[in-house]
Amino acid sequence: MRVPEYYLFERHSESELRDWASRLNLFRYFRAHGGHANDGDSLDVALSYSNTESLLELFRLLRFEPVVFREKPLQPIAGVSYAWEEYSKFPSLITGTEWIQQPNHCELFGIKVHFWCESGIAKISPAPASYDVNIEHVLAAEKLEKEFVELKLNYVDPPRDTEHYICPKYYPSFFKS
Repeated sequence: MRVPEYYLFERHSESELRDWASRLNLFRYFRAHGGHANDGDSLDVALSYSNTESLLELFRLLRFEPVVFREKPLQPIAGVSYAWEEYSKFPSLITGTEWIQQPNHCELFGIKVHFWCESGIAKISPAPASYDVNIEHVLAAEKLEKEFVELKLNYVDPPRDTEHYICPKYYPSFFKS
């Protein structure tokens, strides 16, 4: 289903999003589904990995030191209620690994990001202080792209197959010279 233009351009004008698209080669603007999805807009890049070894190689290339547990740490039990203080002590693990903790909120190349891995995709989003995507996010994404350019990374475009991403697949006119 095509994202209605009034919703796509509700927070940022078409000209602003075109400017961002022209400035960024790898990162894509994601317009949140909103409502019950409780998601937010973001600028994202997605990198693929095929197994634990390739994920660890990706971390090495990104100069990110993952937390790897020697044995499976305690995890919440389905159906059991926990107070937030207790629940927040459980590390979030990357599914399919033994036992790598999700990077979550961290830094890459000195830039604050949200970094999440699942189903063979590592998604990275600049995460400056502002919750809404703005020029700070674009500037951070530009800096990250400069770092990524020399690395041999496997990009996935769009980061997820949805028209909520402004990318060449769904909005080719944004990317014509």
